[in-house]
Amino acid sequence: MAGKISSAFNAISHSFGRKSSVRPNPALALADLYRGDFNFIDNNTHRHHSLQVSPKLDISIDGKRLPGKIVGITTDALTFLDHYGYELIITCMDGLPTTVYDEAEDETYPIIYPELEAED
Repeated sequence: MAGKISSAFNAISHSFGRKSSVRPNPALALADLYRGDFNFIDNNTHRHHSLQVSPKLDISIDGKRLPGKIVGITTDALTFLDHYGYELIITCMDGLPTTVYDEAEDETYPIIYPELEAED
């Protein structure tokens, strides 16, 4: 009996000395760069559009969720592949999303931040 208690105690105390095997997911940290609500203007139609990136990295434009999946994420860009096979690429500079490239339209749209423009 004493041997079982001793080995159980040793196993427990040994596990406290180890670092957790659960490591933070770097992709989730990168996702924080892209989450949020953004705006851009289509210069061809002069329409304002809203772009939302959810905490789960779901992409919506003008409130409509786009079917597809994230195929790449770095500190510089988030790449979304839609169900037609076209990419939507959100680029990031200095920790802020700056442009949206729509492969289907072959257009790049600057992201606008009205609250930053009001400060100028």
